[in-house]
Amino acid sequence: MRPSTMDTTATSRASSTTCPASNEPFTLLTHPAIVYSSSKLADPEHTARFQTVNVFDFDHTLFQSPLPNPALWDPSFIGVLISWNHCYTGWWHNPGTLDLGPEAEATVWDGWWNEDIVRQVELSVSDPTCLTILLTGRNGPLYGDRLISMMKAKQLDFDIIATKPTTVARIEGAVKETYLKVHTFNTKHDFLYNVLYEYPDIDTMCLWDDRPGQIAKFREAGQEWLDNKMLSKFEIKVVQEPHIYMDPKREIDLVFAMVEANNKQVEAEEAGGRPLVTGVGPMPRTRPELKNRGIWDPYELYSPLKRHKMAIAKVPRYTGVMFSEPVHAFLRNLLPDQHQHQHQHQYQYLGSISPIQRPSALQNWNQSTWVVPEEFHVALCPGTATPDFLESIGGIGATVLVELAGLGALEGKIWAWKVKEFPVSELDVDRVDNNDSLDMPVSIVAPDGHVYSSLEELRNHYSLSSSSEPATIQNGHPHSNTSTSISTSATTRAVNLNHLGHIHLRKEGVPYITMAYDHRQGARAMDSASITDWEPIRSLDGSLYPQRIVLVGTIGEKRLFGMKARNYGALATVPRVEVSIAKVIMNTSNNHHQAVPSGRELGEMIRRVQAQMVNQKVDNKLDNLERITDIAREVIASDKVSR
Repeated sequence: MRPSTMDTTATSRASSTTCPASNEPFTLLTHPAIVYSSSKLADPEHTARFQTVNVFDFDHTLFQSPLPNPALWDPSFIGVLISWNHCYTGWWHNPGTLDLGPEAEATVWDGWWNEDIVRQVELSVSDPTCLTILLTGRNGPLYGDRLISMMKAKQLDFDIIATKPTTVARIEGAVKETYLKVHTFNTKHDFLYNVLYEYPDIDTMCLWDDRPGQIAKFREAGQEWLDNKMLSKFEIKVVQEPHIYMDPKREIDLVFAMVEANNKQVEAEEAGGRPLVTGVGPMPRTRPELKNRGIWDPYELYSPLKRHKMAIAKVPRYTGVMFSEPVHAFLRNLLPDQHQHQHQHQYQYLGSISPIQRPSALQNWNQSTWVVPEEFHVALCPGTATPDFLESIGGIGATVLVELAGLGALEGKIWAWKVKEFPVSELDVDRVDNNDSLDMPVSIVAPDGHVYSSLEELRNHYSLSSSSEPATIQNGHPHSNTSTSISTSATTRAVNLNHLGHIHLRKEGVPYITMAYDHRQGARAMDSASITDWEPIRSLDGSLYPQRIVLVGTIGEKRLFGMKARNYGALATVPRVEVSIAKVIMNTSNNHHQAVPSGRELGEMIRRVQAQMVNQKVDNKLDNLERITDIAREVIASDKVSR
């Protein structure tokens, strides 16, 4: 293997990032963003050969850094975790979010790297005419040493590793403790300007990045460099990879530790201690050539907010039909090949089940980066079902036979199965006696993954379930042995055809199972409820699918970890919000033909909208949707002006 030279010929200052003295001339290698630089950059003969600069982002570009797992946490709580100033240090300023365990580290984080981008880095490093830079929005004092060690372990010999030296900078002399919030793009923009001034012979720049909002801003910056003759060629490679998540137990322990640390900080502040402000660094300096170019706009000011204690509770998300992991794996087997690599499984099936064709509107779409849900389900009502509704669907633990009845797509960003209840009573059979589908063979997928050709076979196999307590089948997270108690209050049980449930929706609509969606376009699994055009199921050759597929599921209630509410009693949970701020932001961005934000950028915009709602005393109610949309529009507009 090619030996890494990072440990012997480099300058590292990850733990002591400082701003150059005000009288010190601007040079790239004294830039406070740099936590590592190769000693080769001190050789003028070496740097004189640079013609191209290749710039690689870290999170979700070079490395598949984990985000909070939506299979574990309530969406509103994920927004709190991602925000940098709500749950102690926040997700992105907590080094534990890159601590994936000794097993992962022993394999040099095998499976977490984007190997296609790794190869691009290696090609760039091997070319003496290329300056190769890792440029990340991670905070340098917190993550610099970790990034250096990871690159060394992976044998990626970057010329420069640059970070975000400052999240907020203290404004001295202010009557109230006030900080300047430094945006990630501004830091990167400033740094790349310094690269071009340092090495004026560079005429080509190529960036690899994943965040739509930053990509749009970089396109504008690149055009500016082209117009100013600082570059003759500028290119952005958009990276889109499906998200992966850390081991659920490790993630739960990490988040609970964050909440505990937050609560201790609240106690310290209430006792007179100073507020915790994460990522404080030096005030940004602007080199003379960049004066009056608005590099650091917008100048967003921040004053420490009063922190509140948090408590974690299980929050009901929906009541519906749950499936076992073998059934999940069966459904993934029906997907076209480009989805299957996202989920590995070990289940074997009896019978011949061939893949299905995606909806006709998506035939030519590349869906390799779309999100395939970890757990498929049929949602029947949001939250906890009322006693009457729960009785109408058979009650928790009832067995439900779910037939795949069609499929559909919406706006090129999501597709789903249309489902219906499979008729088992004599009355139901009589009613559909003239249906041609009765002549088709039936494949019934049981919770253990076996496939049966008739209800009689299924009944015989599970005959004991009618006379004894149904056995529990594990329905855990695919990356862990964690039990269902992590994510749902109802386990998936063995088949009991004497206790059948039903598919009824509490509100008018079509029951469905979401199969895949494009989160880059702002889609969410629940958007399948808006699909209206459904089509027959077809084989890959375009012919009608030759059999009926029935899934055996169980009525259950999905619960995720979320926050208990303040001042609502010890056991009360957060009142359910009626408007998804994330969806409002995404839809408003789409309507104004702007890049749809995601990840950290979306989390930050949600926080700003929520802050304005508090300031304007706008409750999260459907009646206030128009006002919430106006607030989101203002936040998006201010973000556009700041680019």
